[in-house]
Amino acid sequence: MAKRETNERAAIRVARNIAQNIHDQKLRPGSLLDPEHVMVEKLGVARATVREALRFLELQGALRIKAGPGGGPIVTVPHTEHLASAISLQLQFANAPFQSVIDARMSIYPVLAAEAAQKATHQHIQALHECIKRMRSAVNDSDLLTNEARQFHNLVADAAQNLVLGFLIKALHRLSEGAGIHYDGKQRKASLEKAERVLSAVEAGDSEGARKVTEDMLAAALRYWKKTAPELLDEPISWLTAESLSKAASPPLKAV
Repeated sequence: MAKRETNERAAIRVARNIAQNIHDQKLRPGSLLDPEHVMVEKLGVARATVREALRFLELQGALRIKAGPGGGPIVTVPHTEHLASAISLQLQFANAPFQSVIDARMSIYPVLAAEAAQKATHQHIQALHECIKRMRSAVNDSDLLTNEARQFHNLVADAAQNLVLGFLIKALHRLSEGAGIHYDGKQRKASLEKAERVLSAVEAGDSEGARKVTEDMLAAALRYWKKTAPELLDEPISWLTAESLSKAASPPLKAV
């Protein structure tokens, strides 16, 4: 048992070294790393330790292993799916209901909207306008509109230029996909109208206005959930693996 624990610690150290080397050398996605036998020689560790380290990094989304001649470890970038997977596992062990995801989003969205009003660039504003156009075109289709609503909030997060909260909200979006709620015409039009008001506040640099409209938007969506599908809010969260999330056909978001 002690030997196994030592090997696991050694593998984590090797994984950290590999990740640091990728960063220090500014290697871009697609860059081919040293093959296993070269890493064994350079790092002075057993092949099993290197393999475990590479597998650990692969699970984190930092690289992939290409099989066959000319293959080996290839640099990739961890995606939102990996953070969403870690969060969902934590929430499953905490016996958390789906309501907890909604609560987190209600806390984070207004903050990002307010920060976007302070930091959004011309490019951010243009991207938001384009998204609003798509939302208008999709207002008669619940699935299409909720998908564009997700993109709108993602763009607001980008405009806020808050990396940590931006990563977090996008991960929470992935946990919301496929929740199974359908918005009626009245709710869809109300969501579009509030998104337009959020954009107006962001464009005007009105942080408090952007925060307030976002809070109203989320409160209205939550009331709709409680009225039409309260049982979904009580559904326990299950662990979603990064692999299952990345293989999904990106179904539209089912909550605004």
